Amino acid sequence: MMTYIWYEDNKGEQQPIDKMLANVLETFAFNLRYDWDLVILVSGNRMVRVGKSVLAIQICSYLAYLLRKLKMNNDAYTIDSIYFDNKKLMSEAIKKPKFSIIHYDEGREGLAASKSMSAMQQDLIDYFTECGQLNHIFVIVLPDFFDLKETMAVPRSECLINVSREYKMVDSPYEDGKKIVKWDRGYFKFYNREAKNQLYDIFRTTRRKDYDVTKPSFPQGQFENRYPLITKEAYEPLKLAALTRFKESKGEDKLSNRAKKGYMQRNLLIKTLVENGMKQVDVAKKLGVTEGEVSRCVRQHDYTFDSSNVVES
Repeated sequence: MMTYIWYEDNKGEQQPIDKMLANVLETFAFNLRYDWDLVILVSGNRMVRVGKSVLAIQICSYLAYLLRKLKMNNDAYTIDSIYFDNKKLMSEAIKKPKFSIIHYDEGREGLAASKSMSAMQQDLIDYFTECGQLNHIFVIVLPDFFDLKETMAVPRSECLINVSREYKMVDSPYEDGKKIVKWDRGYFKFYNREAKNQLYDIFRTTRRKDYDVTKPSFPQGQFENRYPLITKEAYEPLKLAALTRFKESKGEDKLSNRAKKGYMQRNLLIKTLVENGMKQVDVAKKLGVTEGEVSRCVRQHDYTFDSSNVVES
């Protein structure tokens, strides 16, 4: 049974969040001021397309609401808080004000993803050694919790939130009077520090990558397909660009035509809204982008792709 609470996000819009998850995040935000830093892990049950990035945005949005309410940081999470490249993340994290939220999304699969995740973990460990006093919250999205090094999986992270799909029987659309299995998104299991550590210790002993060998810390949670603060129109082109980038023989970064199309569609939307009388500040708020990005698109006469503003990957 879904049990949500509702809150007003930093854009003034009402948003739902799982009640039990909200209670945990409230504890995290409260303790941050006492010289702590936090790492929240969001995994995808060894699957893709289950909604882990959507849940991560919702977690960051609620944390931003809490930090504003506690008068710790009024602007802790924006589109500029999201990273797909560990080097860019590390170079900018140290410049952000105290009590900021850093959202790192490592959704790529395969060998390249493994190398990237390994580099990210070492960079993050080095960062905490040097800059932990900034007291940031890191929300890290990754395909599989068991790919982490022990240092990140056990002592450095505070909790694990594993997103999965569920299955239910529905009437068949083939008009044969039978039932058929429907896949459902929007479900997660929460593991606190102790449960998470036990899960990893069992994996180390048995090499068994199974999220069900340890009981989660509270009953299964749920979330809706919503994008608070950061709109889907603003987020998806960034992620698409990062996930489809490839290296040419000259070493220059290029984007696929599909990624370029995503940026062009977003820029065209900005153009349309401005031409229909919406103020640039309101366009930025609606799409979850910076006013500078809106202004750049408006100045750009053809509203096409501009690689200078792409997140490196």
